Amino acid sequence: MTRFTSTRQNARRVLILISTILLFIPSSADALIFASPEIEPHSETPDDFPYWEHVTQRRYDGPTVIYLGSGWAMTARHVGIGEIILGGEIFLPNFGSARTLMNVNGTPADIMVFQLALDADLPNMSPLPLAQKPPRGGEEVLLIGFGRERAKVIEWSDGGRTRFGFEWTKSGSKRWGTNRITSGHEVLPQGDWTTRSMALLFDPPRSRNATRHESHAAVGDSGGAAFVRRDGAWMLIGMMTSISSMSARPERTSQYGDTTYAADITHYRSEIFRWTRSQCANEEDDDGDGKIDFPLDPDCASATDRYERDLRPLALRNAWMIGLVGAGVTGLWFWRSRSQTRQLGS
Repeated sequence: MTRFTSTRQNARRVLILISTILLFIPSSADALIFASPEIEPHSETPDDFPYWEHVTQRRYDGPTVIYLGSGWAMTARHVGIGEIILGGEIFLPNFGSARTLMNVNGTPADIMVFQLALDADLPNMSPLPLAQKPPRGGEEVLLIGFGRERAKVIEWSDGGRTRFGFEWTKSGSKRWGTNRITSGHEVLPQGDWTTRSMALLFDPPRSRNATRHESHAAVGDSGGAAFVRRDGAWMLIGMMTSISSMSARPERTSQYGDTTYAADITHYRSEIFRWTRSQCANEEDDDGDGKIDFPLDPDCASATDRYERDLRPLALRNAWMIGLVGAGVTGLWFWRSRSQTRQLGS
């Protein structure tokens, strides 16, 4: 039996445990935990990855926030709206702009988007591409967050059985790691929120499903990013929200078999675009002219233009045609006038 099947069979028990944890720890996900120093990546940023600066954090060493571009940010609902850091500068939010994403049944998800201050001089950062196709079991993802790190290996007794795990540091930092999607069809109840999610199991090194930089979320990674590379292009597919464990363990500790949960961004993609993207940046051909978004669609003056179709007054859009018709009418009038003059004079 594969790991993917067994995890789905145990999903009900895992979700109950997460729901209980979140009543006391609203954010159970900070920096990433690795099994050993040999597993940790040695480079500060992933190779050939253009969106490192899009993953940032709240001010005062707060949890993780994803900058979507065009002045909009996204994080976990339990993290909330606040000042964020971009390019080393602090930016205030537009406090009236916060929107909690909703499920089709009208219940709220643990995802929120908010706009930065309208008068902010924001850095020139491209809109973050969001995956369209749902997550697939076995697909490798890149995780980025500002959570706790691995401090030391500890042991404890669980019903007479000795277990070991990894204690967290007291503060976090920005790290990246990898994991593999165990299941892409989780429905995660979290107190007031229910979120369509993907599950990522923390596997031991050299196990069949372990990735090169196998990692697990910790406190502070809430709102952190999960990217996938498809057809050579990186895109956002998940946002980390919580973690769980199948067995008892000391607080602020991770062990193999723990699960990181990330909201499935493909499931909420249309609503994210509805709040955060204009038609000139929503990756859709809204006006049916075969050209998508700025700068390919000539009716878009910029990526922030609200509509793809040309909304200039008819007189301006068709000035050349109006001029041509006017010249024709004038010519016809002149010709008829000349003809009448000749007839009267003959």
